[in-house]
Amino acid sequence: MSDKRKSGILLPVFSLDSDYGIGSFGKKAYEFVDFLRKSDQSFWQILPLGPISQNGNSPYLSPSSFAGNFLYIDIDKLIEKNLLKKEDVEGYEFDSTFVDYDHVAEIKDSLLRKAYANNESAKIVDIDCFLKEIGVSVYEYCFFKSLKTHFEEKSWLDFPTDVKTRKKETLIHYENLLKDEIRYNLFVQALFFEQYFELKKYANDNGIQIIGDLPIYISEDSSDMWQNPDLFLIDDDLSAKLVAGVPPDYFSEDGQYWANPVYDWDYNEREEFQWWTSRISHHLKMYDYLRLDHFRGFEAFWAIEKGQSAKTGKWIKAKGDELFSKLKEKHDLDRIIAEDLGIITEEVENLRKKYGFKGMKVMQFAFDLNDESAYLPHNVTEDSVYYTGTHDNQTLRGFLDTRTEQELNYIKDYVNSDDDLDYSFIKTLFKTNSNLCICQMQDYLLLGDDARINVPNTLGNWTWRLPKDSLTDELSEKISHITKLYNRN
Repeated sequence: MSDKRKSGILLPVFSLDSDYGIGSFGKKAYEFVDFLRKSDQSFWQILPLGPISQNGNSPYLSPSSFAGNFLYIDIDKLIEKNLLKKEDVEGYEFDSTFVDYDHVAEIKDSLLRKAYANNESAKIVDIDCFLKEIGVSVYEYCFFKSLKTHFEEKSWLDFPTDVKTRKKETLIHYENLLKDEIRYNLFVQALFFEQYFELKKYANDNGIQIIGDLPIYISEDSSDMWQNPDLFLIDDDLSAKLVAGVPPDYFSEDGQYWANPVYDWDYNEREEFQWWTSRISHHLKMYDYLRLDHFRGFEAFWAIEKGQSAKTGKWIKAKGDELFSKLKEKHDLDRIIAEDLGIITEEVENLRKKYGFKGMKVMQFAFDLNDESAYLPHNVTEDSVYYTGTHDNQTLRGFLDTRTEQELNYIKDYVNSDDDLDYSFIKTLFKTNSNLCICQMQDYLLLGDDARINVPNTLGNWTWRLPKDSLTDELSEKISHITKLYNRN
């Protein structure tokens, strides 16, 4: 990232408009890139692109660290490639206001299987070439997903013992038995990566860089944990002994119970962090900049006994310093953004600064009536990416609507506004010394909390869709004006 002041917009791929119930790498994604360019923005921040679990549809609880989410494959592009016909997609109905994941997944899987059958005869997508290019972890995910289908979506912990413990002769048997299903899953992954990198190239060619997101944890029911359970702190039955979360904080007075398995950092160090370096290297290839989710967990992490309250957890030291030292041997780390929100200690801050990672600040956190907040605009430094709010926050309009009269008066006084408070808030964000400012798309659209992306520690999230025809020239000009006014782009 250059020293020039820049700005961008946070919008998940699933939130894009489309005709198929969820955002995709199709026409509307390209139109959003055009909107960013016309608005003089430099960055598009997206959420994780990995497969999602069936438990809550969270992109931060993924069954693979390396594979892509098939829901983002654009159907119209498959028609253009003659993998599907227009009549194949007729008759389906989708909600345009929110994502119904189960409905969309069922239909997309059906359409992709038709496309796969057509491809087997037409050979439009070279699956064998893709197989040679991808890492073993994507293949292992395709095998894992095929096993999940075969065993009626059971957790791998409930697979037959020889499959669960990866007995070589048993795996060979199932690879032969499920070879067509594995090949179908490889076809899907080939489409995902082909469409994503085409979109990324278009964005980069238009001066837009992609900020990706790497969840610190993965799902217990994941290909990664099935392949190598020793990466994690486990019981004798290979299930997670301790799970992740956070103690009580700004987001939740009871803390958060995430249920992801936590890492055995001593084992990872003995293995020279091979899984971690492969994982981060993969994501640095995918994105122009990479946000490390829950960065404080690389210094110490909150570990909870399975099934217990998040309040009962304890801090355990991690080995982020050793990991990043190893990673630095292969990569220039100046493309990493550390999500250093929450309970941040001096040790966490020192770790971030040691490797030159940019930090994060959220303006919604700034207006504490009882304290001088580090999140206030006048305290924000150049090396912090400054947000109106992240995907875990309220929308800006929702935030302002729920302030007390005293809090609202403080905000109005600080941003020097009695009317058009939302845009005065954004302008104040843009004035700061931060080299990069990010706003949620909802904040420019003045949308309330019904457009919120996620309420931490709850279910029913990740469903918001961008209203049709909301990316107007008028809005683009308004964003461009603010951007140029404060010498950003």
